Amino acid sequence: MMTHLLEVDLWPRALELKDVESHKGQLLQKAKLAQAADSLLEARSLHRGALYWERWLLDRDAENGKRERVVASLELARDAGDWKEAELLLGSLDASKSLVDEPFLETWREIVRDHLPRQVEHEQRLEIAFQRFRNAQSTDDEAAKLELAKELSAQAREIGSEGSPVAVNNFLARISVSMGWNEEAETYYTALVVCRPLWIPYVVQLSEHQAKADIKRAFRTLETARSLLGKDFWLVT
Repeated sequence: MMTHLLEVDLWPRALELKDVESHKGQLLQKAKLAQAADSLLEARSLHRGALYWERWLLDRDAENGKRERVVASLELARDAGDWKEAELLLGSLDASKSLVDEPFLETWREIVRDHLPRQVEHEQRLEIAFQRFRNAQSTDDEAAKLELAKELSAQAREIGSEGSPVAVNNFLARISVSMGWNEEAETYYTALVVCRPLWIPYVVQLSEHQAKADIKRAFRTLETARSLLGKDFWLVT
């Protein structure tokens, strides 16, 4: 169980610079603890959340140490094992001509080119694995179904130890829901919100799953999101 991830707040107190900085620091602290405990998927997920907020700060505080925030974002993408996000960041810098000639960026472009194909391959493997699992749902052999779910989940966690935390947690959440592993499913839905905290579908999925066991807790999740993002947040796509 990813205990350190479950101990963090899903969102900062408010969408203000100081609150986001504090929240990002909390995620990084928990990521270090998870790494020390050899909980690598958990550490990758927490780093992915910190990356999200570092990018948020970069977009809204561009004039305050932009170079340092770019470096921090790239390092967090590496620590999260999310090279797609690193590629997106580098692409945005190229498009805006911002820092484009900085020598350190060419080094990062080479690093991303080296690592991105493996992430793409891993995420393709996850999609194929889920199709395999879905095709097996029609079988009446519950023991075989359970064995396949365990096998594919182990493969996903192995991939998650290297990176792709969003894709891996999404895969594990779907498997867990299909198998009725409710506690595990909530953990992975929580991880998805930590990874992409302002992505409304993940918030809704988490609250819907919480409602199966504790409707009050589900409402608290929605109320916290509403207070942060606005009363009509669920209408945002």
